[in-house]
Amino acid sequence: MTGLTDEQVNERIAEGKVNADENPNTRTYKQIVRENTLTFFNFLNLVLLVLVLMVGSYKNAFFVCIIIINTLIGIAQEIRAKKTIDKLAILTARKSVVIREGQKWTVPTEELVLDDVVCLKTGDQVPADACILEGSLEVNESLLTGESDNLPKSEGDELFSGSFVTSGEACCQIIHVGKDNYAAQITSEAKEFKRHNSELKNSLNAILKVISIIIVPLGALLFYKQYYIVGDTFRDSVVSMVAGVLGMIPEGLVLLTSVALTLGALVLANKKTLVQELYCIETLARVDTLCLDKTGTITEGTMCVERVEPYVSTGRVETAATEPESAESPEAEEQVQTDPAFTDDIDTIMGNMMYVLKDQNATIDALRKRFPAKQDMTLEHVIPFSSDRKYSGAVFEEKGTYLMGAAQFLFPEDNEELTEKCQAYAEEGLRVLVLAHSSQNAEGTELPEGLEPLALMLLTDVIREEAPDTLAFFDSQEVDLKVISGDDPVTVAAIARRAGLKNTDSYVDATTLTTEEELQDAVAQYSVFGRVTPQQKKAMVQALQSQGHTVAMTGDGVNDVLALKEADCSIAMAQGSDAAKNIANVVLLDSNFASMPHIVNQGRRVVNNIRTAASMFLIKTMFSVMLSLLTIFFGNAYPFEPIQMSLISACAVGIPTFLLAQENNYEKIDHTFLRHVFINAFPAAITITFCVFAVMLVCQNVYHSMAMLNTACVLVTGWNYMAALKTVYAPLNTYRKVIIYGMQFIFFAAAVIFQKLLSLGSLDFGMIILVFILMTFAPVLIDVITVWLKGIYARSLDQETPGRFTGFIDKLRK
Repeated sequence: MTGLTDEQVNERIAEGKVNADENPNTRTYKQIVRENTLTFFNFLNLVLLVLVLMVGSYKNAFFVCIIIINTLIGIAQEIRAKKTIDKLAILTARKSVVIREGQKWTVPTEELVLDDVVCLKTGDQVPADACILEGSLEVNESLLTGESDNLPKSEGDELFSGSFVTSGEACCQIIHVGKDNYAAQITSEAKEFKRHNSELKNSLNAILKVISIIIVPLGALLFYKQYYIVGDTFRDSVVSMVAGVLGMIPEGLVLLTSVALTLGALVLANKKTLVQELYCIETLARVDTLCLDKTGTITEGTMCVERVEPYVSTGRVETAATEPESAESPEAEEQVQTDPAFTDDIDTIMGNMMYVLKDQNATIDALRKRFPAKQDMTLEHVIPFSSDRKYSGAVFEEKGTYLMGAAQFLFPEDNEELTEKCQAYAEEGLRVLVLAHSSQNAEGTELPEGLEPLALMLLTDVIREEAPDTLAFFDSQEVDLKVISGDDPVTVAAIARRAGLKNTDSYVDATTLTTEEELQDAVAQYSVFGRVTPQQKKAMVQALQSQGHTVAMTGDGVNDVLALKEADCSIAMAQGSDAAKNIANVVLLDSNFASMPHIVNQGRRVVNNIRTAASMFLIKTMFSVMLSLLTIFFGNAYPFEPIQMSLISACAVGIPTFLLAQENNYEKIDHTFLRHVFINAFPAAITITFCVFAVMLVCQNVYHSMAMLNTACVLVTGWNYMAALKTVYAPLNTYRKVIIYGMQFIFFAAAVIFQKLLSLGSLDFGMIILVFILMTFAPVLIDVITVWLKGIYARSLDQETPGRFTGFIDKLRK
């Protein structure tokens, strides 16, 4: 079997018959630029820019500079993150063994071409639709069908891309590539399936949806009031309308969210963590239940032989080389265990078995390390390992049959003494492999007569060095940990105990959970689950979600795929199967479980910073909407010009939120994003609106001066916005004080230096007194309203049915 020639490969590449990836991890440069520029609010800003330029108010076009800077920052940050993540994605890129020019090569899956001959083995994901030329496989098509049954495939059978090999080896010819096969579709469907609702995304979309609906009608009404009812000039009417609409646009909110998530992914990328779904950073920060797969997560996925013990029964010890001798005491057992003859015989037997057995798994690897292969016994035939038989072995000429496997499968008629001894070791977290011997030659793969236990191989999983500290972190964060494994629950519990997990005495054998009600009760009661099937792992995740939990799942194997797909956030190890990495939201590139706290903390940092910043953006939007309504119904002129709103936005929102977003805020978050934002924003918004409206009424009825109105409103609004910063970002540390007080100084300095540019004038004594009173008592009013709102919200949580406030926020979020 020679495969394609280089010339044939180049021909197919030229014809586009390549297995190209249709679903890259990151957006293209074109997509990044387009999605950062072609937005509804950018289009609205462009219309406003045309209007102010059209009426000749060039200084009020300054707001577009801020929009351009924001957009460029967003594009630059996302491109920077894309480059880093793309480099990391190469490390997790799937590779295939292909035969070309008669030799085996390892190439990226995306570089396979039509008719390539690929070699598949246990654990591989089928890279493209293929037909088996030679060999046989068992494949799992759960990514296609949702069912994890192993299907046998032999020569001539077709394999679907997206399925994965559970056993066997075969050479296969690719019959479809790229979009013509299942690979791109399955990857897309699997990842789309994982895009569960994000509260952060839903909440921001709710805010933007409401603003998008009201902003155009309010702007039109504002212009109508100014031009047709008040009788202002066309120029002044347009400028007032632009100022009102500009205040309603949360121009930096979407940018800040995008940049915060992108930088979060970038920080994690530098910690060897590949984020394949941005919003999963937030989801993991909200997780209250973490389901851990034992192998590859708590343990390294490798095993070691702890020790080898002779099997002692009813006072007799059997060895490979000697007749049974009396051993009526533990001292006798210890004597045989250290007997050089016993050790040499076991080394010889196991060495020869390691030479003839071709199995590939963690157990056999540990045995090969302990017992180097030898070839001094004549093989008659091999009994390969089978998942049905649960044992393997060999028949040697003149030696008989040697088998190794679990006690209950080698001795199905129940050897009570052996079972008790194995159970005792299992409770210590040891995996027991029985080496048994019969002088009879086994027929085929059947158990021979006269089979007797010879020795016990005591193996243990190697626990990850960082596992205890990581488990302790999640326990301190009140995250409920569930260890789910296909191994014996007693062994799993013992290993979890060694790793530092609490409540390890609370374990259950999943084979006893036969109904949905039993499963629901079990996931609420137990912390350790053994003998769990892939379908049960998925059902457990669903049961936890139905009980109101946000569930994350870690895993690396074929048996974890269904549960990973179902979880709110899925984390795979880079050393794991292709299928697990393909659908996971997060891939730990160094397979280091200790990265988990970093991911959680980064998620909290992102959400907390976006939450506080969103409050500041929403203040401007809310008071602009309320002020526009008051102007339409009661006022004569909108009290701001666009350039004045730009100064307030820059000093009170844009610059401070950007700088304060650099803080490491790792506080625990809950499911109240929109409520938190509303409670923080509404008091300042209503206070600013009240203050500005008071100034409007005085100016309209007493002073009749537009310059005085603008000046007083800018001063009052800027001062109150700074007070809102102190409330939203409380408690104040040194860094926050420097930022907030620094912005206050810059704001008032700009008002003095650029007085003419900002259209600010002098104030009469009466207006100075009014401004002083408003600036003195408004911050107190903000605090009073905030406490009042928080009290209403706290009382609504204690009620059986949600209060009006809670119901309103929930309805808005949905």
